[in-house]
Amino acid sequence: MFEFQKLCKEYENLTYDERKAILLEDWVKLCPVLGAIPEGIPSFGIVVLAACAADGKLDPAEYALFLEITGVQLSFEDLAATVEFARGKDLLEAADAIVDTYGDFSEEVKLLMVSFCLCFCSADERITVSEKKFIKKLIR
Repeated sequence: MFEFQKLCKEYENLTYDERKAILLEDWVKLCPVLGAIPEGIPSFGIVVLAACAADGKLDPAEYALFLEITGVQLSFEDLAATVEFARGKDLLEAADAIVDTYGDFSEEVKLLMVSFCLCFCSADERITVSEKKFIKKLIR
């Protein structure tokens, strides 16, 4: 448990540029794996959306990272409405199932997905209790 708290602190202390660099590096490694799986990239979008929705709201820093990493052009209001609509137990369980499925291919892939989620959850420089619960569930 202590290691998890330490890991969360490390991500909370990252700068925006450090977080973005980790996301881009993780994406370069994940993209080929996800591209080789039917519906791999769209289903990973569910994981990213779940990370953004883990605490029930979209933060402007999460939004900025989302735009830079995905290239999807949605207004803050539209994405916030999507997060608000999608949040909940079903989304979080779907994300957990996706990470578990991809983790069956490789533990490294699962760790990259967890890192991706940690970056989004820590975008506002704090990881809330609900975000920690979400990430712990992905790790198991």
